[in-house]
Amino acid sequence: MIYFDTAVQDYSNLSQTEIFADYACQEAVYLLQNEPVDIGNFILQKDQLFEHGFPMDMGTQVYIQPSPFQRGEMFYSENDSSRFCTRCRSTFHVEMSGLQRTSTAPICQDSDGILYNFHIHTQEPVEILKSFMKAPRANQFNWNMSGKMFALDVESVYTSHGQEVGRVTVVGDLGETVIDAILQPRYQVYDCVTKYSGLTSEHFLYATETLESVRERIFDFINEESILVGHGLNGDLKSLRIIHSNVIDTSILYDNNGRRPSLQQLTSTHLNYQIQNGIGGHCSKEDAVASLQLVYFGAMNPHQLPPYFRNSYSIF
Repeated sequence: MIYFDTAVQDYSNLSQTEIFADYACQEAVYLLQNEPVDIGNFILQKDQLFEHGFPMDMGTQVYIQPSPFQRGEMFYSENDSSRFCTRCRSTFHVEMSGLQRTSTAPICQDSDGILYNFHIHTQEPVEILKSFMKAPRANQFNWNMSGKMFALDVESVYTSHGQEVGRVTVVGDLGETVIDAILQPRYQVYDCVTKYSGLTSEHFLYATETLESVRERIFDFINEESILVGHGLNGDLKSLRIIHSNVIDTSILYDNNGRRPSLQQLTSTHLNYQIQNGIGGHCSKEDAVASLQLVYFGAMNPHQLPPYFRNSYSIF
């Protein structure tokens, strides 16, 4: 059963885009509450979770199926000092501690021809697989979160030791902010990748949250039967080291013959407004709300979805 939170919203601090998004979510919730549309049909099955690289609990171990482009690049062992640069696609080496020192001369170049004195990578030590956690089981204290839907988005930065989470946003089923946290990176930030993350070095000046603390905050709001929504959610859950099986991923929900469209493209095509086009970079709140709206749009317009996810009826 899908649970909808019908709490009244306070719009005093929201942008026009956010107001539009939240009102659209409320309208969708109202329609879905009064029509027999099963959003639960969009929840990925176990084989889909595996195929699309979601963290999976395999007995006593956690396993993440790499994509064809990630094989050999996701994790490194304790004595492995080699890394693969996601910017210039070359192999480089770091110190045994994982530290990459900046060079005195340019050693890396992006697709626009800009030079850098450091490489970037997304690889993590294989030992982190032991630190993945599941949301709490449904019990007498959190039963009301069962079936409740939240949308999640993560923005990351690159540090001296690789990629780290910089911001985490969670919104409720009406688009209301539940968590919006800036995390303090463990290591020195080399590149905020502002045009993608929307983050700058100033964001981290007073940050106190850690990956562990924000994960615990997420677990305060969900249980194992709650539904998490996102776009490319497998990467977000991997970054947060969370295993969760009740998920809706809009990049898969709107998959087109194996091609997973961007969130920006889907929002423009189906929701008729633009995201991720500001000079300040992406906004995780905006992205989370957009993915939530796309779930509602798909439920109201099943003919826009691949055959696997289509219902036999539309409310229009």
